[in-house]
Amino acid sequence: MKELYIIVNEKIYEKDNNYFCENKDIQSIINYLSFKYNLIVISRFSASIKPFRLNKVLKILNLKLTKLLKFFPFIFGFLRKRKILIISITPFNFIIFLIFKIFFICKFYLYLRSNGYEEYETILGKKYIWIYDFMFKYMIKYSEVISCHERLYKKKCHILYPSELNFSWKKKIKKNSYINNTINILYVGRFKVEKGIYSLIDIHSKLPNNIKLTLVGNGDNIKINDERIRLINFVKNEKQLINIYDSANIFILPSYTESHPKVIDESLSRMRPVIIFNDIKYVIQDRYGVFSVKRSHLELIKIINYLKNNNQLIHNLLKKNILPQRKDFLKNLYEIIH
Repeated sequence: MKELYIIVNEKIYEKDNNYFCENKDIQSIINYLSFKYNLIVISRFSASIKPFRLNKVLKILNLKLTKLLKFFPFIFGFLRKRKILIISITPFNFIIFLIFKIFFICKFYLYLRSNGYEEYETILGKKYIWIYDFMFKYMIKYSEVISCHERLYKKKCHILYPSELNFSWKKKIKKNSYINNTINILYVGRFKVEKGIYSLIDIHSKLPNNIKLTLVGNGDNIKINDERIRLINFVKNEKQLINIYDSANIFILPSYTESHPKVIDESLSRMRPVIIFNDIKYVIQDRYGVFSVKRSHLELIKIINYLKNNNQLIHNLLKKNILPQRKDFLKNLYEIIH
């Protein structure tokens, strides 16, 4: 098989020659490509266990300080041209990119999964956007670009819609029922400021008592003092996650910036409508059942009541969706870099 390098900002945990990563989408990409290539993954090191196991058939170069000396003989030991897939633009990925760019002849593929300009502004402030801008302009100059949304790169590139949906998401769909006037709202994702999680908690505090909120994920250590809010740690098991979606009436994504959030497709696949705020109205694209409103508790109450009072109408609307599937995304990614 041909050789492929993957540069990823992911922190990968190693134990007894077994490797584990934190994100499901990284696991899907790495495991799929490991059967197509002799795969070498260059990543950050994690001292703590991660939930998603990677295939044994690949090589992992964790850049842990004690292993740094092993890294350089490995990459300098080959003279042939390298094919390299870079997943996202981060300072770590940029540094590794520079090493390969300076010392080797490489074919770079750059997969853009998010808008770094908006993320840097949300997290660090406008005065630090130049950092991402420099990395972005330099890396795309020497890379074939793959993007999950047209707005991430205005010039010609490959557009792929990531997905974790498989046949399991289509089975035994539970009807959306509002019981005893209770409305269950669900959020699944990282607990980070750019994801709007703190904004959501604040807005929810102003909503009527019959509106419950379930938060599923990991990240910041959030303290909840509202009995109407249920906090669930990161869910690895797919069946359990599907059941959580089924227990909700409405999914909400309060992010300030997104590209192609897979949680929207997951919710729609289980016939649950989605509410977003106008900050990310662009993610709706051709989906049915995604509703965008102002970031306001009054606007949120209006749309929640509309969805509840028009449950059958919304159900019929959701049936129109044709959602991206994981197998198609991975196959298309392979065809681009093959």
